[in-house]
Amino acid sequence: MELLEFLLNDDQIFTTITLVVLIALFIGNLVADKLRKYQEITATEATTLMDEEGLIILDVREEKERKSGFIANDIHIPLAQVKNKLNEIDKTKKILVYCRSGARSAHVAGMLTRHEFEYVYSLKGGINAWKKANLPISTKVNKNKKKKK
Repeated sequence: MELLEFLLNDDQIFTTITLVVLIALFIGNLVADKLRKYQEITATEATTLMDEEGLIILDVREEKERKSGFIANDIHIPLAQVKNKLNEIDKTKKILVYCRSGARSAHVAGMLTRHEFEYVYSLKGGINAWKKANLPISTKVNKNKKKKK
């Protein structure tokens, strides 16, 4: 009872509100992680996933960002275009989504799972984590690949 009186004391009300908000955010974050239908994976885990046949690697960055490098054999669909091109992506295959830092790829991974894609992975830390792990980066576009419009 003394704790409750202390927390509701006029001098402590700001601290109490801050504590309640932080606890709510923590619990919300835990619940969101449990409800997420895609997996966030590290760069090392992504390389293991790439050993599997038929993996789709999806870069959702803007065209200008690709100049700094991209993961070989990926498909490039900028974030703004993904929703309109969902029917062009095979729902039965595993999909690894990446961006610069991982925020956009997490957004797209969530979108894909909401559209009934079953095997979706988001590269945690994006291409930045990939580079930090000293994994190979391509900078030349394969001339044999037709560019999607």
